[in-house]
Amino acid sequence: MTYDEDHAQVPEDRTAALLGELEAAMAAAPPRTSGWPDELEDLWDRTQDEPGLPLTDEQRQHFAARRERWEASFKVQRLLQSLREAVQRGGLLDASRAAALAEACVHARLGVYNDIWLLRDLGRPHGEQALARLVQDESVDEGDRREAREWLAKLRESEYKMRAAHPVNGEELLLPQVVRDLTTGRAGGWEIENEPAPERFAQARAVLEALLPDKRLASEEPPEWGGDWLEDADDRPAWLEVEMVLQPLVPDARSVTRERLIWGWHECKRLGIDLEDTDPEAFADRWATRIAAFLARGMLEWLWREDCFAPWALDLAMRYIDRNVAVAEATRLLTEAAEVGSQWGPTAGGRPGPP
Repeated sequence: MTYDEDHAQVPEDRTAALLGELEAAMAAAPPRTSGWPDELEDLWDRTQDEPGLPLTDEQRQHFAARRERWEASFKVQRLLQSLREAVQRGGLLDASRAAALAEACVHARLGVYNDIWLLRDLGRPHGEQALARLVQDESVDEGDRREAREWLAKLRESEYKMRAAHPVNGEELLLPQVVRDLTTGRAGGWEIENEPAPERFAQARAVLEALLPDKRLASEEPPEWGGDWLEDADDRPAWLEVEMVLQPLVPDARSVTRERLIWGWHECKRLGIDLEDTDPEAFADRWATRIAAFLARGMLEWLWREDCFAPWALDLAMRYIDRNVAVAEATRLLTEAAEVGSQWGPTAGGRPGPP
């Protein structure tokens, strides 16, 4: 029977033994083999495709040590997976010990995320507490900290949603009333309709006028990122991690208050997110502006998708470009208008709207 088959289904009375096996496997693992010179790393890569390459005794020793480390890591990963299966069945009794071992495994860099996923599965309190320590520990590999941040935020998401559901009475509202009346969440626009009512266009105009900043922003808002959340995780900007907290905490325009954004700043600090602002008030101002820009971007997109090219819409698009807000969608609106003749009127290709 293979190791995987032996541990595929773990009865409850095996979980204590599994924890002991994991502890022993971690203790027996050889040290890491990082820090090789580039020439040795290149040679290692070549030997994976050309196993018969001639090697010196020293090179053989280095490569043997790496293979031993990999084998130890594979064993640890399989044990962690078995423990995760036990947790998912509700069969793990000593959650505190399991969390401590998983946390130590992250520090030893043996688990390849399986240790973090075990902490996620353990949840509150032990898994969450361990993840909270890891995200603050700069000795932990940044990739592991990033993975831990993501799952810690998801474990805490219920608290974010609970806070979002609280009435905003007595809090400082940061978006205008006409914007707070939107019921489209953070999207900013509506679903595309065959014949939107004129009131829709009037509301879009009022919202865009209310969201337009008084002066040009120093940097464009909202920020753009064209990467993939998983495949390009190493290049993921910090503001996207802030959104892990703010999306459920301030899910719509009505919930954007100074108090909630300041609480969000403290929560991001707890998660170890690299913040642009060291001051919570500055963070609240930045993110109120950013959320407003997200809303404006969605509304401008809705306009061009609805073929709304009225003079007021084109004027607002140019003003948004001038203020450095939602530039891509404002430009798209102008481009689409140019393609259908740019002028609003009975012969234009745009859909009728208010003057």
